[in-house]
Amino acid sequence: MLRKDPFINGQYYHIFNRGIDKRIIFNSPKNYKRFVILLYLSNSDESFRLERLLIKQNTKFSGIFNIDKGDIIVSIGAWCLMPNHFHIIIRQEVDGGITKFMKKLSTGYAMYFNTNNKRQGALFGGPFKSKLIGVNDNYMRQLFAYTHLNPIELDFPEWKNNKDNLNKEEIKNFLDLYSYSSYQDYINIDRVEKKILNLENFPNYFQEKNSFQDFVENYFNYI
Repeated sequence: MLRKDPFINGQYYHIFNRGIDKRIIFNSPKNYKRFVILLYLSNSDESFRLERLLIKQNTKFSGIFNIDKGDIIVSIGAWCLMPNHFHIIIRQEVDGGITKFMKKLSTGYAMYFNTNNKRQGALFGGPFKSKLIGVNDNYMRQLFAYTHLNPIELDFPEWKNNKDNLNKEEIKNFLDLYSYSSYQDYINIDRVEKKILNLENFPNYFQEKNSFQDFVENYFNYI
């Protein structure tokens, strides 16, 4: 696929895709967890067979994140899974890194989903989409906040048109409990999924709890 913005080492990108015909691609907690595991394991210069890893090591979910998967090929700064789509903020580290990572991630998950749901055919609505973030720090901050606020629409579908009447504490509590994104990792909830992130390769404000909360709330008020 010829992309408008070719993937360049050291550059940041917003990666996203949704189910074909906007269909649900995560229909159970088990599905979400599988994709989360693949987010971690696919970021490697080595190949793997997940089922073999699970059988060989009798590994449960938390143990997956202790597997030595080799050198990373991309850096992940944020991610969010929604019932019919996903978002990833990513930086390429080696030539072809994003393409290789996304092929392993998308193919591995589609095969798993189809097998477990007794279906055939494409799961995603075409190749994954990508957009160069570049050096625009404001754009990076907006995407970072948008990625983590995305789940609000699940419990508060009209929130963008009704912000004045929303209870922000209820929304915050909802986000604090939403485990299918990197939000919890940024509010310092201790969990193994934080190993998916490679924050050392992102701007310093990605690692500062107060900064994170400030620009997430500022973006919430802005949109």
